[in-house]
Amino acid sequence: MQFNKPLEVGILHQRYKRFLADIEFAAQPQSIETVHCPNTGAMTGCAEPGYKVWCSVSDNPKRKYAKTWELAQNFASDWIVINTQRANQVAGEALQQGLITELAEFNEWLAEQRYGEQNSRIDWLGESNTGAKCYVEVKSVTLVEQQCGYFPDTVSARAIKHVQELEHMREQGHRAVMLYVCMHSGADHVKPAAHIDPKYANACINAAQKGVEFYALSTDINEQGIRATGVLPVMLSHE
Repeated sequence: MQFNKPLEVGILHQRYKRFLADIEFAAQPQSIETVHCPNTGAMTGCAEPGYKVWCSVSDNPKRKYAKTWELAQNFASDWIVINTQRANQVAGEALQQGLITELAEFNEWLAEQRYGEQNSRIDWLGESNTGAKCYVEVKSVTLVEQQCGYFPDTVSARAIKHVQELEHMREQGHRAVMLYVCMHSGADHVKPAAHIDPKYANACINAAQKGVEFYALSTDINEQGIRATGVLPVMLSHE
């Protein structure tokens, strides 16, 4: 995916109240502006004061905050995607391009489709020429420790629910996929974060044993856009 307009660059002062961040933009030095932070996670390692950041700008006059925090660069020069909505876009492009060869039979992909007994929404629903279906749940990975990308970055009952819903789809005979999009340039593999949410990690192991598939995508990130570049290993274990 490409950003529609050039991003504005600045320095992060603080992220607070989950959805807000104060940034000093290069175009207006010494002046602090509040922007929208589209990320509900803990953002561990993603929001340290002094990080270089990039924001998109909306033309919508009804918005309270015109700018949206999109990217950050940490002190090790790793790129991080802050806007979690970008993960679905990147995943959709990768699926449509057949980047994950194990899913290449599915040549039509539909976003945000309702499914399951709880009338949930699946991020991507794939259909093949034979009528087979593949349900793909996308997760944005931004927590990286020693080159390992972890999900989630905080305890998440919602994330466990998504794993269980994929299990149900698999039980009905469909392909079911958990797809981690690594939105951090410093990772070379992905794991469920057992040290943060052991219940989620166990749910993933149980789901894999029942046929749910786990994949992860590496990404190239810069101020022009974000694109998936390949498949990373996903390691499921009780450790």
